[in-house]
Amino acid sequence: MRFVIRHLVKIKPLFNARGPRGQGLVEFALILPALLLVVVSIIDFGRLMFTISSVASASRDAARYGASVGEDASGVAHYQDCAGIRETIQRLSFFVELDVLIEYDTDGPGGNLAVEYCLPGLSVDLSFPATLGSQIVVKATGTYRSLVLSGFFKLPGIPVISETRRTILRDIFID
Repeated sequence: MRFVIRHLVKIKPLFNARGPRGQGLVEFALILPALLLVVVSIIDFGRLMFTISSVASASRDAARYGASVGEDASGVAHYQDCAGIRETIQRLSFFVELDVLIEYDTDGPGGNLAVEYCLPGLSVDLSFPATLGSQIVVKATGTYRSLVLSGFFKLPGIPVISETRRTILRDIFID
């Protein structure tokens, strides 16, 4: 009778001779949130560096376009071509919405008399008196929003600002 009961019930011990079952799964479940936080933080830091680089490149290349010698297809000088400057910024700002402020500075490097021009909506602004030593100033402002921090806290975005000044090049005629 004892033999029959033992084979019908088939009682299994809680721990096998090989060790506890499922230990690896429990350890993985405990470490998974920390591992995911590290991976997402690395991706988030990469996004921050990409945003900074994108804003700086857009500002730099737009100022370079505005300061360069030449005219567009309609005969407008590059420093007066507001649409061309803004198009350069938008073309180079990947995945970042930028606010742009374009100014000119007539008192040269280190000066403090910057005047805003190329207001939004203007494609050409002829009010800029480009004289020897004049500079174009392009300020680009983007906003970075963290994936990790915005998931846990309600934080506003971090502003990323880049300002580039370039001296405008003009045709110089030598006799």
